[in-house]
Amino acid sequence: MRTNEEPRRWEQLPEPVRTIAWILAYSLAFVGKIVTWSGRGVIAGGKIAARTVRILIRWPKATVFGAGLAVAVWNVFYVPFPASGDNELLDHIARNSPRIAAAVFVAGIAAPAVGAWLFGYVSISVWRVWGHSRRRGRHWGHLPGWPQSPRDASPSLVVGEVHHPVEPREIGLPSWLTIPEKGLYTGVAIFGAVGTGKTSACMYPFAEQLLSWQAKDRHRRAAALVLEVKGDFCHQVREILAAAGREEDYVEIGIGTGRSWNPLSATWLDPYSLAYTISSLLNQLFGKGKEPFWQQASTNLVRWIIQTHRAREGGWVTLRDVYRCAIDSDLLLKRIREAERYAQRKAGKRTISIPLEAALAHSDALDELGQWTEDLKTRRMWTSWRTDLPGALRGLNIEAKQEGPTRRTEDQEIVDAIHLWYEKDWMKLSKKLRSSIIEGVSVFLSMFDIPKIASAFCPEKPVEADQPAAVGEGVHTGQLPSLKTLIDRGSVLALNMPAGANPALGRAVGVMLKNAWLQALMLRPAKMKAEPKRYFRPAVFICDEYQQFATAGEDDPSGDEKSFALTRQSKCIPIVATQSVSSLRAVLGSSEAWRALLQTLRTRIFLSLSDDASTQLAASLSGEVERVKASWGLSETSRTAGVSPLTATVGSGQKDMGWTKNYNLSWQALFQPRDFARLENCQAICIPYDGKQALEATRVYLKPYYLPRDLGYWEARSRGKI
Repeated sequence: MRTNEEPRRWEQLPEPVRTIAWILAYSLAFVGKIVTWSGRGVIAGGKIAARTVRILIRWPKATVFGAGLAVAVWNVFYVPFPASGDNELLDHIARNSPRIAAAVFVAGIAAPAVGAWLFGYVSISVWRVWGHSRRRGRHWGHLPGWPQSPRDASPSLVVGEVHHPVEPREIGLPSWLTIPEKGLYTGVAIFGAVGTGKTSACMYPFAEQLLSWQAKDRHRRAAALVLEVKGDFCHQVREILAAAGREEDYVEIGIGTGRSWNPLSATWLDPYSLAYTISSLLNQLFGKGKEPFWQQASTNLVRWIIQTHRAREGGWVTLRDVYRCAIDSDLLLKRIREAERYAQRKAGKRTISIPLEAALAHSDALDELGQWTEDLKTRRMWTSWRTDLPGALRGLNIEAKQEGPTRRTEDQEIVDAIHLWYEKDWMKLSKKLRSSIIEGVSVFLSMFDIPKIASAFCPEKPVEADQPAAVGEGVHTGQLPSLKTLIDRGSVLALNMPAGANPALGRAVGVMLKNAWLQALMLRPAKMKAEPKRYFRPAVFICDEYQQFATAGEDDPSGDEKSFALTRQSKCIPIVATQSVSSLRAVLGSSEAWRALLQTLRTRIFLSLSDDASTQLAASLSGEVERVKASWGLSETSRTAGVSPLTATVGSGQKDMGWTKNYNLSWQALFQPRDFARLENCQAICIPYDGKQALEATRVYLKPYYLPRDLGYWEARSRGKI
């Protein structure tokens, strides 16, 4: 049994150990109080510890410096330098050379800290040489927080995570590449070969970010148009809207959806633009001939048929009407007469009269010109005015007098133009030539005479078509309201026409829907000027497999290069994806129209490319940088050259060899074409534009929609999820 005079085991411990123990005890007591005060203390402590470890790993040099400083403090307070009289050698040095003794004192104090620093830096070097290329720890390259929120004041787009901007390797401090609002209005183009992740890593995540923005605000959330050919993108968009609480905004059109849309109902598009779109589709579907006459003739025929129906009462025209009037000349003439009577009725009754004596002299010829009424008071015969009557009466040498409104209205002038085209242009062509032109048009338009297709895209005119529908009316069932109304409501319109069912029909309807939707947006700037206090929601154009719907050309009045350039002020956000630049060139022809289209999409995202033309173009677009290029040279000289009499070979007894190395500055592509061909899945090289300036091309690691946002690319790759 221990007596009172015997020291406790606690007191037998060295003083430094007891000091550290007291500090730990007080620290534990303090942590215990925190845990007692808050039920989340343990979790908070774990998070603090994890964050501390993460900081220590992320900044190794700061960790080494702190460790060395701690060793220096420990050495000063707990391992004091030997005092005078404790060491004879140090006393001897102090008596003979005080300066050397002072240096030894400083070295004794600083040596442990310097040793700790050296050990730490050597450890870092060994790790970087031998362990850096091996498997990363779970905290290496930890991503920062997601930079975007659906509650942001303006929309933005997170493209992916950025590590080293040029080399394909992971870094400790990655970041996010974000396109701000102004940059989005200048367009985003995505290029990637089959199976590289265009849809899963770009289109789905981008659609989710933009359609979820301000989802709870009915007046601010974005409207959209979705075009695709696979048939599954529409379902994914519907799920995105349902997750964001916007399921009522989803509107889908197609065969069998219960909704109908008339491609020719866009009254803000002139007949020539609609006719040119149809002719362009004919060329893309069936090939373009060497003679431009056939495209011009078909465009002219469709244009005037549309104009004729618009001049009739109601102004309603469908592709079925165009087809039937093209193949039936009697029906076309009947529609022209209806337009003429309607124009006369709007302008007021207009007649033409002739003397009674002349009427009796030419009674047989006048009977063929119409029904005449006798006026005994004025002794004249009169009938309703027609455009062909004045010329016919002059041919009979009969003096005619016009009565009623003398000033031609705009509708009557349109009818006169239709008459002029029909009589002096169309009917002057030979019957064989007219048949060839009609056949070129009917081969495409005849599909709209099929009842199943006509019910979806050639509906009858609704009773209240001229009046805007109320909110929730006519959106999910029946005929769609105007595209302007859908945009103002914030609806997301999707065309579900898989290419496997009817590729020609899907492409035709998609192109016409795209043109009408973009043209509706081009009417916005005037409204923005007239209503400066009103908020106009952004409108997103999302198109997968864009080469199926692209239109461009200097002759096309509604080409995409013109629409994208003019709809920036209308707050349009075009996001298109295609397989390669060669795909666009194949669709748009051999002209330079694809270049004009590409320059309107300022942000370009290149995934792995499989054709040399696209890789060369992507490398040239990424820009050049000035780099140092080294060159080596090896030279050999001989002083006494001669021929050996034994071997008959040239040789020398004395030789001098020289080796040179030169460095030159040269401009080289930031990314070589080989870099674009060797990109892995979900890797891309992006040339971003923030709305003010074009940024440097950089490597981006995309974030597929099926992975959590806080999971880094390299960690997901090590787990086999990419």
